[in-house]
Amino acid sequence: TANGGIHDAPTANLSGYTDTDEISDWASEAMRWANAAGLITGRTETTLAPKGTASRAEAATLLQRYMQNVG
Repeated sequence: TANGGIHDAPTANLSGYTDTDEISDWASEAMRWANAAGLITGRTETTLAPKGTASRAEAATLLQRYMQNVG
């Protein structure tokens, strides 16, 4: 895109997580970008919980990381 964005950004290889098959097709690229940007690091070292519900603390952490790393 002319203004950059997710399509031009680095993405992570998520193969180290055991639940990547649960990531919806429409969210796959965004999840790889968010992991590469350090916004989403997983619930554990081996799980992302893509079908889970984020707690208020997890959402706040994601927003804080976005402001520090991307925004």
